[in-house]
Amino acid sequence: MHWSIYTICGASFIGLTCGFFLAKAFARRSLGNITEIPVKENMEAILKSAEVQRKMILEEALIATKEQYQADAEQLENEREILLAHQEIYEQELNEKQSELDKLANELDKKEETIAKKKSEVEHSLENIKLLEKNNIEISHNYQSLLENKVGKNKKDLFHDLSEELVAAEKLGISKWLMDNSEFLKNESQRLARETLNSVYLRYQPNFIWPKSSFIVPVNSKDILTKYFHEESPIVRSLIGGTESSISVLNFNEDMPSVLKIAGGSGVDKEVIRLTLEEILNKDIFSEDKIQNIFDRNRKNIDRYILRIGEDAIKSLGLANDMHPEILKLIGSLNYRTSHRQNQYFHSIEVARLAGMIADEIGVSNLHAKRAGILHDIGKALDYKIEGSHAVISGDYAIRYGEKEDVVDTVLAHHDDKIVETPFAYILKAADALSGARPGARVDMEEGYHRRIDGISGVVNSFQEQGVTGSAIMHAGREVHVFVDNNKVKQTEINGLAEGIAKKLEEEVEFPGQIRVTVIRRTEITEVA
Repeated sequence: MHWSIYTICGASFIGLTCGFFLAKAFARRSLGNITEIPVKENMEAILKSAEVQRKMILEEALIATKEQYQADAEQLENEREILLAHQEIYEQELNEKQSELDKLANELDKKEETIAKKKSEVEHSLENIKLLEKNNIEISHNYQSLLENKVGKNKKDLFHDLSEELVAAEKLGISKWLMDNSEFLKNESQRLARETLNSVYLRYQPNFIWPKSSFIVPVNSKDILTKYFHEESPIVRSLIGGTESSISVLNFNEDMPSVLKIAGGSGVDKEVIRLTLEEILNKDIFSEDKIQNIFDRNRKNIDRYILRIGEDAIKSLGLANDMHPEILKLIGSLNYRTSHRQNQYFHSIEVARLAGMIADEIGVSNLHAKRAGILHDIGKALDYKIEGSHAVISGDYAIRYGEKEDVVDTVLAHHDDKIVETPFAYILKAADALSGARPGARVDMEEGYHRRIDGISGVVNSFQEQGVTGSAIMHAGREVHVFVDNNKVKQTEINGLAEGIAKKLEEEVEFPGQIRVTVIRRTEITEVA
């Protein structure tokens, strides 16, 4: 609408401007034509003519302006009608929206009234609750004060005393129950254990003869002993080099041949030395280079052999062949290790089988029990050079070469180096005890034990003149603590004394495995006040 008004005004202005310029041009042309007429006459004629033309031009411009105005007015009217039609629609929609808004406003007002009412009720309820809580606290304090005054103790002390009384009463009840049922539980557990072991005994029948390791090589020629096996012999040094073994000559009597006794160190090392000695004595080979070649060949053969019999042990037990080769070698090395003259390789296999059978009887995994059984004594193949319990050594090497922790814990538990309350720990203990106690398994019984202890004691006492004051023999003769007088034995002399005792034990006492000698020199000062 605004644009149409601007259009009309602009058209009018343009028309007037055009008329003015047309009139001026026409006047100029007329003046050119009448220059020859006298000036006064010409001026009047020109003015009249110009006036006439001006009126004509104005009329024409006015007519054109009116026509344009009428056209614009009609267009504006059409646009106004269209706008009025849209306005009615918009007003109708607006009225509908307003009606909806009024309705929502009414509902909102009602909800606000309801909420305000609820809020008032809640605030009133909260005030009542606070009042009730306050009254409750006052009543509680009053009752507590009355109770404390009546009892003569405050709440904390009373609660503590009541707790102790309840705990004491429960303990008493539990103690009575245990006393009433301990004998029944003991008898029942022993009955079940006997049934399990009897079942295992009936099912287990060993079908092998255990070999006895011997590290003695007879020598028929005394000249050979004198020439090649004296204390400074290079052959002896070559054979025992790199090992912890020793070679000594034993002479019994004129009628019996002398023997070379291999003692100390690893059983595998002693076997390699024994095989080498037998070969060089049978073939009269006394060249150091040839002896070294024979020794190296026997070493390789024994290494392959112990690995193979380690694999055979795993296969015979039905275990997965996933053990590290070093573990398999340790298992095979037990074939050259005895305890109470019991071959430890076959002992380990027997313990594994017994453990598997007991596990079947009580309903747990026999594979776990067998695995722990075959590994439980591998430390005995290393205890000649590593300090500590053979069970600890076994567990350390087992976990070092990838065995699972629960198997290692079972191995450590069989001599209580780790307290593990699992069925497998007790199974392994029972299987180990069954293998050792089985008739014929160990020939070193009570008489041999006392003979060994007396022999150890006699050797230690023979060093009294060198300052030994006493000793303590532990672990069935496997460890000896020797006490010395610190006034007679200097700190620098302890090593030599320990070596002397150990050497004399090797020469004069027969014992399975090794004996660890510990010399203790200490100063004690006692005063009485």
